[in-house]
Amino acid sequence: MSRPKKQPTPISANASNANETETITEKASQPSKKVIHLMLDAGRSSIKYQAFVNNETGTTPVMKTESLVCCVPSVPFGELGAFSLSRAKDENNKDVVEHWVVGSSARLQGKEYIAMSDGENYKVDYFPVLALGAIASLPNLFELSTGTSDKRRTLHIRLSTLSLANPLELKKAIEQCKWIAVDSVRYRLCFSKLGFLGFPEGYGASLWASERFDDKQFHTFDIGYGTATISEYSNLGKLPKRVTCSPNGGGGVATLIKEFSLALSNTDSSKMIRPSQLREILETATVGDNGISAIAPDGENIGAELENAIHSWMKDSPLAYALDDVSVKARRSKVTLCGGAFAIAPVQMLIKERLLKASIPESHLLIPENPGTVALSEMKKLYLGETSDVKQAA
Repeated sequence: MSRPKKQPTPISANASNANETETITEKASQPSKKVIHLMLDAGRSSIKYQAFVNNETGTTPVMKTESLVCCVPSVPFGELGAFSLSRAKDENNKDVVEHWVVGSSARLQGKEYIAMSDGENYKVDYFPVLALGAIASLPNLFELSTGTSDKRRTLHIRLSTLSLANPLELKKAIEQCKWIAVDSVRYRLCFSKLGFLGFPEGYGASLWASERFDDKQFHTFDIGYGTATISEYSNLGKLPKRVTCSPNGGGGVATLIKEFSLALSNTDSSKMIRPSQLREILETATVGDNGISAIAPDGENIGAELENAIHSWMKDSPLAYALDDVSVKARRSKVTLCGGAFAIAPVQMLIKERLLKASIPESHLLIPENPGTVALSEMKKLYLGETSDVKQAA
């Protein structure tokens, strides 16, 4: 007999929002302020984020930009992810102002930009800039703010992150930021002290999985840009809880891009394909009746080279260890395949074929409709108390 259908536990959205420096107090008798629930997954390759206000859905879709930052002498107007910020005072007690561009536009500033993949701890060191870049990129930022002035506004933010990093360290770093200025409007930042929560990377995928079966435990297999991570979850309570986590650094898409470049080294196409273009080719590759199709800038189909690269990646990188581990674990429990790698059609097909050859029941391999964003998009259910009608008994 299957266990009773679990109901996701909503997290209260009525926590007070206070900033000790600026002394903002919410009284129970006052109307509820606009609280921006910002879900953030700032990885080495991309920043994925979604925002909604209080108990309203549909504020923004899941948005994505590259994990690039560029410090500039003055903030450019009209660039997505461009903003000014202050997080310190000078000897005269005046704000020290920094100007940043975050995301793809960082490439356009005529200055050296920094990619989070350039350093081991960059995505932690630059977390405040990445987070504020996501906030500055919200298309309806002004409407999400409060205040009577058109130039001086306030943002009440409840921030949740998906990260392996210590959430207390991230919280301390971002609370040093007192305001940002976007499109000539200055927004005072008020981060909810009770609302800053750190969730395991890929946690939204566990929420997606837990609604679809009643197994006592299951796994997620998340292949991102740098790491292939296997996580075990307990599924006994109302919410899944992570039990173990096995990251395999170097098993992500970054290594696949290197293998792809190597596979192309003996072709003419390799002379004109940059790593950034290889990533675009990967993400637009397809699988059809004639096999894998990947189109180079010169129009040549380099699908055969991509297939060879994927096989090499699966055999001769840390991904091989992760696949061996999953091949054993998935014989007993279901595994959700998620992360940016599984959004690449040829990767999804070949990895699934590799796992099925290991005698894994096909019913044990679950792939969300949007494997690249499911880890973030499902997170809102924690706050909205959404339920699903698709959960079925094992």
